[in-house]
Amino acid sequence: MSEEQSVTFAIISNAPAAAALLETVCEELNRKTSVAFKPLVVRSYDKLVGSMRDGEVHVAWAPPLVAIDLERADAAKIRLCSRRAGKADYSSALFVKGDSDIKTVADLKGKRAAWVAKESSAGYVVPRLKLLAEGFDPDQLAEQTFRRTHEAVVRAVMTGDSDVGATFASFSGEEKVPVSSGWLDAGFKSSDVRILAVAGPIPSDVIAVSTKLEGAQADLITSAMRDLGDPIRKLLNADSFDMPEQSHFDELRRLVASATAPRS
Repeated sequence: MSEEQSVTFAIISNAPAAAALLETVCEELNRKTSVAFKPLVVRSYDKLVGSMRDGEVHVAWAPPLVAIDLERADAAKIRLCSRRAGKADYSSALFVKGDSDIKTVADLKGKRAAWVAKESSAGYVVPRLKLLAEGFDPDQLAEQTFRRTHEAVVRAVMTGDSDVGATFASFSGEEKVPVSSGWLDAGFKSSDVRILAVAGPIPSDVIAVSTKLEGAQADLITSAMRDLGDPIRKLLNADSFDMPEQSHFDELRRLVASATAPRS
């Protein structure tokens, strides 16, 4: 790709302010790198993955499972990992409404679950593994639906459309109340929900850069992203960005391998 061509930066979001924030971030990246950035807000993981594999997206904000799949397909490389509340990882929380009669994982039999998407670490893969580890087969749930976003999962639970949901949560030290979570982002308080189980750690979301970008250009973009200020931090809900070690993703890779391994 020549420097004259635009670089598309894609994120997954349904937030009303996302498009404007992303445009501001792209303008700042343009000033710092002299590369023309094109903002793109997509609505699903499938769209993001397909667009990056096809070369239509060059830089993406992605959950770690999606980024790992893109690396396996040689479509992208993980360049930066976000840090939230001083941590480069987070947890998955299985939660119900605060006044729900569901008290434990065992009470989920015959209940309705809301997941984010099959590619979502905190919103599907890791919490299902947690249920299995607790001796509960997710097939005992009466209904399992995919809502595509963390906010949609929270709203499904809070409106009573689903009984239990899974979303991200970040905790500081030994605190039991999260400093960030899907329900906080959706405008609810931690007192509005009951956490049934917490699983993790899960590496934080990443910046993945297409393998179709030349090495020097990819390095330039990565460096510029680390130096961006409030717009990108607000957009991606991150305090800062680090260059991750490959081993940072080993535990997640093991969880995925164990979930997909044949069972006797």
